[in-house]
Amino acid sequence: MTKNTKTAINTLVFLTLGGVLFYWAIMNQDTDELWGQIKQVNLFWVGLSVFCGVISHLLRALRWNLLLEPMNYKASTVNSFHAVIIGYLVNMALPRVGEITRPAILGKLEKIPFNKLLGTVLIERVVDIFITLFLAGIIFVIQFQLIIDFVQKLLLNQNIPSIIILLGLITVFVIAIYLAYLKRNWFYRIPIIQKFKTFIYGIIDGIKTIYSLRRKGLFIAYSLMIWTMYFLMPFLIFYAFDGTAHLGISAGFTVLLFGTIAMIIPIPGGIGTFEVIVPEALNIYGVSSSVADSYTLMTHAIQFLVIFCVGIFSTVYVIFKLKKANNNEME
Repeated sequence: MTKNTKTAINTLVFLTLGGVLFYWAIMNQDTDELWGQIKQVNLFWVGLSVFCGVISHLLRALRWNLLLEPMNYKASTVNSFHAVIIGYLVNMALPRVGEITRPAILGKLEKIPFNKLLGTVLIERVVDIFITLFLAGIIFVIQFQLIIDFVQKLLLNQNIPSIIILLGLITVFVIAIYLAYLKRNWFYRIPIIQKFKTFIYGIIDGIKTIYSLRRKGLFIAYSLMIWTMYFLMPFLIFYAFDGTAHLGISAGFTVLLFGTIAMIIPIPGGIGTFEVIVPEALNIYGVSSSVADSYTLMTHAIQFLVIFCVGIFSTVYVIFKLKKANNNEME
């Protein structure tokens, strides 16, 4: 089986799974009610959310350019921005392929070696994963009681004290660590564990690379601003719906975390996973299922529209730019 065939099969399988999850997420909802709520949204907040989405991609392009400086390469912000957008556009159809498409496009536009650019993309992913894990830890600490109550309602369906649940989780974790230590030689030979070790080493290497940046402060500032925009995109949509307008910053962070997890799962565009996972975040705060589903559909649609519309423009830009460059070389 060729690599392309395997990729096509995997994409088809995950796309089918996403479709099933999407149907399962909304099959019990009144579609007329969902559509009615969506039609009544406040477009002002929707517009602000779209603006934040575009700005997040611009900031990512600016941050990406900083990673090129230690290698003595320089790329224009415009070219980096269009490469970033096209990478996301490709990811909507072929998960993870966009991470290769992005450096390939910028490499052709700026005459930068592909392998150099691919390394910078990996560093970016390390930074984003680190921020996601940090965010998850903060949310767990701040929203601990809400999360425990939700677990009680969702899984246990009975009144068990929070301390018992916490002790149970800690006990299971300690036992798992102890067993892993006893069987460590066998444990380390498991393929998925080997990949995890490689992943951890990659994070460490990525963090070390950041220390070699010429403008570390600006890199950190861009990273924080990117995730601020990521936070504002779903948070601002709260105010577009009457049923979520009362939610605060803590709920916004929880939705951001759940949405990030949904998009990490290798299903094209997060179709299905987003519609299943994000409403659960809203249910923690007592938002009704119909409002949660309407909010989720609107938020996901905005993400799609930003990437699709800007991505089409970026694709046309890159095609003409490369065509012009080829014509100049032939003259």
